[in-house]
Amino acid sequence: MRAFVETISTFKTKTLDLKRESLTPTQLAEIANKMKVQVEDLIDKIYMDTIRGLTKEAEESMSADDMLLLISKNLLLLNTPILIIGKDAYHYKSAYQILEEKFNITGVASDSSGHGEAKP
Repeated sequence: MRAFVETISTFKTKTLDLKRESLTPTQLAEIANKMKVQVEDLIDKIYMDTIRGLTKEAEESMSADDMLLLISKNLLLLNTPILIIGKDAYHYKSAYQILEEKFNITGVASDSSGHGEAKP
């Protein structure tokens, strides 16, 4: 995903290596706001099972602040990749999704001349 985004000349990129850099609960809250999602949507549910001693009841009773602190202490829980563009942020699963949502490219239309050429 990062390599693809870095090839788009209209984007300035800054990559965070979550193994070496951290995010504060405030930064995570800002990302959730930019994504227009709830804090719990930032959590990758696959990795939530790796937290020892956390019962299902404890997980369900966590406040947003608790979740933000939990993610900031264990960034493996952050559901990535996240792309931040200006005042918006997105969780993407594919490069095609970036093109479709940010550049409004929905595919390739055929040329009506019958030459079989394609044009965006």
